[in-house]
Amino acid sequence: MKVRKLQWGLVILVIFIFISVGFYFYIEKGRKIDNKVLSTVKNHYTKVENGLIHAYPDQSESQYLSESIGLYMEYLIESKNKEAFDELYYAFQQHFIVTKRGKTFIKWQLDDQTNTNALIDDVRIVAALQRASDIFHEPTYKQLAVNIRDTLTFVQKKDGYYTDFYDWSFEKPAARITLSYLTSDFFSLFPNTEQTKELLILPGYTEVFFPEYYNIDEKSYVKSETVHMIDQLLISRNRNNIGCNSDVFNEWLMKEWMTSHKLYGQYNRHTLQPAVSYESLSVYYYLHDYFVQFNKQKMADEVMDRAKQLAGNPVQQNAHFFDYIHYQLLETSRFQKR
Repeated sequence: MKVRKLQWGLVILVIFIFISVGFYFYIEKGRKIDNKVLSTVKNHYTKVENGLIHAYPDQSESQYLSESIGLYMEYLIESKNKEAFDELYYAFQQHFIVTKRGKTFIKWQLDDQTNTNALIDDVRIVAALQRASDIFHEPTYKQLAVNIRDTLTFVQKKDGYYTDFYDWSFEKPAARITLSYLTSDFFSLFPNTEQTKELLILPGYTEVFFPEYYNIDEKSYVKSETVHMIDQLLISRNRNNIGCNSDVFNEWLMKEWMTSHKLYGQYNRHTLQPAVSYESLSVYYYLHDYFVQFNKQKMADEVMDRAKQLAGNPVQQNAHFFDYIHYQLLETSRFQKR
């Protein structure tokens, strides 16, 4: 009996050691990915003089976007890197924040002529600052998030609808709202959104692809001939988040993926055929997220595999930061539950 207990004890010990070693290497692999990403962003996407992110690697003359700031904030939160987040926050605050008459705005791009923000980028940054404040125990992040949110709540509306942007030089909001901007973060962080939320319902809509935005002055939806798949995926996800199904779009999407195991960046609204020949890492990030949301794990795994193949293409060494960081966020999701 004692021998048997000893044998079982040894078996349990071996299993414990095996699991511990596997977990250690799993964590180490994730840490190495984080270090590589930090190095790539610092050495190839960041301007040394101001700590800001430019759009293309080793091209400091390319655009500096608030979009890039928000996405990298998300990545640094996922990797729990407070030091890098602090540096990014300081650069962001110094160069992108505009204060007018007690209101706090974010430039959508960095240049002297920019007098507008972008709702989608602002929402992403507000959400990131709120999360960072909780995770890193830094109240100043949350205070800035509150200031930005309160500004948009006060000025960035037209006829009761939130709008795409606000021009602080003319003190005038836009006359449109893009449906892909109406994310779950937007509805959870901003007050008085019910009227804007109703725009996602689209009662009786039977087309495969959704309209892109709502024209507030004309009280009508606007559709483009060529649709961007990121927008369509986001609109469908936004609708699902408020309890609206998108069966026609879902049926087309599943069929398209099962047929070709690819999803191109743009499609023709009428023929439903690809309008471009390129695939996109950012499209695959949102497609993976979409399939996970709809409990299509096998398809999500296939998307991950296709994204890995695409990321291995030498052309991706010159990827726009939007594509680069979305792929890194996709990789990070393998090591941390997002």
